[in-house]
Order: sequence, then C-alpha cells, then structure tokens
Amino acid sequence: MPDCWTHSCRNRFTDGDFDFLAGALAPQGTRRHLATLWDDPIGRREILDLKDVLRHLLESPTAVEVSARFYFYILVRHSFLDAGLRDVDLADYVASVLAGRVCPDANDLLQHVTRGFTHAAEFLSVIAPSRGRMRFHLHVAAGNQFLVLTGLYPDFLRQRSAATGTPDLDFYESFARQAFLGAADSHTSPCPASRRLLGTLADAMPDARRSLNRMAEEFVFLGE
Repeated sequence: MPDCWTHSCRNRFTDGDFDFLAGALAPQGTRRHLATLWDDPIGRREILDLKDVLRHLLESPTAVEVSARFYFYILVRHSFLDAGLRDVDLADYVASVLAGRVCPDANDLLQHVTRGFTHAAEFLSVIAPSRGRMRFHLHVAAGNQFLVLTGLYPDFLRQRSAATGTPDLDFYESFARQAFLGAADSHTSPCPASRRLLGTLADAMPDARRSLNRMAEEFVFLGE
C-alpha cells in the first residue's frame, strides 16, 4: 500500500482537460494567462469553480474529450458547492472515487476484491477478521462502494429493498458513514490527512449523498 494514501483528481488532469478549459474561457487566444492560473493550485481551483466551466462541460460536444477525473471533479465540485459543501478536498476525493469506476487506479489493490460487493454483510465478512493497515483499507473500500451505490444508484437499493426485504437506502448511507468513521479512527492509516478527510466525509455523508443523487438525476446518464 502507498505510504501516504490519498485519492485525488486535481493532480491528474490532462493536457486535453486544459485544452477544453481554454476553449471555454479563452477562445480568443489568451491561453498564456489561463495557463498561469492552471499551474497554480489556488488559481486552478478558482477557475474550475466558475459556472461557465460547468455549463461548457454540460453543453459542449467537445466534453467527450475530457478525462473522467476532470468530468467528475467539475460535476461533484459544483454539486457540492450548491449544497454548501465548500471543502475542495472533499469534492476532489468523491470525484476520484467516481472516476475510479471508469478509470481504475493501479495503486488501489482492493478494487477487484470488493468491487462486486453490494451487501453490507459481504464487507463485514472480510473486515471482521482483518487487522492493521488492511482493516483501514477495507473500511475505505466499504465506504467508497456504498458512497457510489447510495449516491448514483439509490433506486437500485430502494427497489432491491422493496423486492427482497434487504436494508434500505438510509441503512446503506449509515453503513458508508460508519465505514468512513472506522477508517478515520484507525491509527494505522498511512497519514493523518487521510484520517481527517475521511472524518469530514463521514460527517458530510447525508448532504454528500443527496448532492450525488441530484447530480445523477440531472447530469449523469447511467443507463436503464
């Protein structure tokens, strides 16, 4: 496992992402000034917070050329801002989890082990006997999985609950929150920043989940 575990989109944007941004904000050839902001972390955050960028992403046919990380970062960041969730690291983390379902991270050694889990009992069966650093990462994997399911696929959980009597959406939201808290409380996490971020996400989970629900309904086509 990496020494200081983190998930991030902002440090992994592509040249194509900048070209798309320039098409939205600098169509008259002022790319040099935009590039200066793009290379500055604070400047990059501020320009990506502009509503013009979100509108261009939703309306321009060239949006198909951006990376999954850029796409989800813009959608999540603006959805979270609308909900009053202003922590940029929080949006960055959640966006990276969603992008990871499209472009898997080679450093995520557990992605193939737990990806097919859709029941809490499946995670509990592997978390219970685990110890140390592995337990931390399994808590993160559980939180991430049910962040995605409750955020993007709430109807799946509702329909399954109605059809089979399995736990409902609120249960899995709570399960994700407890998983993130378990990771945040772990003294075996790779670095303190990981614990702080996961604790923030646990506290924000209800608002974050509802924001992702709205985002999925309005902007993301997930198929039938």
